Amino acid sequence: MLIDSLLSSLINIVTFYTISFPERYPMWFNYSSNMVYLILYNFMGVLFLLYVDSKTKIGSIKKVMLLIGAAVIIYDAFMIVTTPFTKWIIYYDENGRYCHGSMMNSLYVTAFICVAIAITIFIAKRKMFNHYQVLSIMFFAIGVFFAILFQIHHRSHVISNFVCTMVLFFIHTAFENQAYYLHGDTLCYNRRAFIKTIDQYRYRKENYLMAIIKIDDFENIKHSLGRMGVDDLSERIAERICREFGKSAYYVDLNCFAVIKIVANTHQLREQIKECFTTSFILEIGDDEVILDLEPVISFINVHGENVEGYEMTTIIQNTANRYSDSDYTIQESDELIKPIRREKEVLRLIDNAIKNDGFMVYYQPILDIRSRTFTCSEALIRLKDEKMGFVGPEEFIPIAEKNGRIHDIGDYVFRTVCRFIKENDVLSKGVNYIEINLSPEQCNRMELANQLIGVATEFGVDFRQINLEITETAEMKSYGMESVNELITNLHSKGVTFSLDDFGSGFAAIDYLIKLPVDIVKIDKGILWQAMNDEASMKILKNTIRMIKEVGKKIVVEGIETKEMADILIANGCDYLQGYLFSKPLPPDAYIEFISGKWEEVMITY
Repeated sequence: MLIDSLLSSLINIVTFYTISFPERYPMWFNYSSNMVYLILYNFMGVLFLLYVDSKTKIGSIKKVMLLIGAAVIIYDAFMIVTTPFTKWIIYYDENGRYCHGSMMNSLYVTAFICVAIAITIFIAKRKMFNHYQVLSIMFFAIGVFFAILFQIHHRSHVISNFVCTMVLFFIHTAFENQAYYLHGDTLCYNRRAFIKTIDQYRYRKENYLMAIIKIDDFENIKHSLGRMGVDDLSERIAERICREFGKSAYYVDLNCFAVIKIVANTHQLREQIKECFTTSFILEIGDDEVILDLEPVISFINVHGENVEGYEMTTIIQNTANRYSDSDYTIQESDELIKPIRREKEVLRLIDNAIKNDGFMVYYQPILDIRSRTFTCSEALIRLKDEKMGFVGPEEFIPIAEKNGRIHDIGDYVFRTVCRFIKENDVLSKGVNYIEINLSPEQCNRMELANQLIGVATEFGVDFRQINLEITETAEMKSYGMESVNELITNLHSKGVTFSLDDFGSGFAAIDYLIKLPVDIVKIDKGILWQAMNDEASMKILKNTIRMIKEVGKKIVVEGIETKEMADILIANGCDYLQGYLFSKPLPPDAYIEFISGKWEEVMITY
């Protein structure tokens, strides 16, 4: 575009002069210079369309963009080249004056079409770009549009080329300025350049080897140096890697560098990287001089370029860079590494679609009350199914929802659905005292959660005693702190809501939760039960766990009951509730209503 703008500007100066003095030059020269100018100038719209297409990288429309560009070029070239005979675009009258033909405006129309399509594509993908890049593209479209309108009405004022050149300068600084792709004050390429390079390899369907470089014990180094020192250190490391590998070196993220090679000997590449760290790093932090001897941790990924996008590669690096020690010589294949990332994206898309279109399903698993031998409660379990992906279990989509900030929407959906179910089916009259609803650790961290749950229950007219909230003992829960959880339990206890501690004994400071959280019920994880059925020592642990929980005044639910033998042992040891496939799998709403309306008696006949 810059070259085209420069050439058209130079020829425009010539044509402006020849138009002013037509008698001095032969007619063929006047026509030729103007035709060359018009071809170059109108080619700008096509170049802009192809440039935007190359930046947005929408593979499905690339052929269409090429066809549109080719059609515009063919049309413009035909109209301009034939104009000495047809006089459609320009002509010289009998006095030698330069005139516009009847079809001159069609050239403007084709240019506007190209620019309009390009702007539409860019707006659709604007989130890929920063604000300065968006402004530069919009400035180009608006500036050229008004410049052409001005020149149509004021032909003697040649400003359109000047405007094109000016806005191309802004586009160049926004998209192609090398400083934008460098890390700090170094010549090492940064994360933006890394992503762009990966996308270029993918476009060219080129395979390559990637070395990922991290620094051993970096967390302690970061703690010692502070943010300023770490930034200085990252630039020093980048300088050395760049000095060794030139344009193949990239700063990807804090404590993460990469070297990309089309053809490379893995052992030789590893030794070259290690060579960069043989000399100590000397940093000046305040008035102190810090000397650091660093040990690189190097791992390799063999990348099939056509399969991996730039942003996907950064995720692969985040997922894999911590797995390997420097002694590992295994080269991971990108095909295998990309599968879980693509799967997560698909599941996230499915989650978003389900949130938007009420696509989740809530099932209910009956829980046996040992004292009454009836199913006085149940657990609400969310399900997700897609026509293409099939059934997606909560053990997969719940962590993805938590990671990507969708868990609050899912939690709200389940709670509202259960409240509506309780009200519409009057489950209390059918012997169901309460329904258990799972709370994610992320949800418990919401300050307004208690008021929100109270508001929904009140909206449906549900007695708060018909709701039991399950809190899962996880490492994440511990990181949020128990104060907010205790406050939530206290607020809802005052309304009559009961609480269960779910998955007790699964490995996350279970005793600590049991002591500090004022829960009413403890649900023993099925893994403890299953292990106990095969091991005498585990059975002793199970029995003593039940005894301990009973002694602190909590009721007990045991999950995963699959045989009568399991049930007999748990009843003999004083458990209050049993849940598992021995009695019923999770049921959709209609089947659950049928079950609690009398079908459960058929289940209990054999028990």
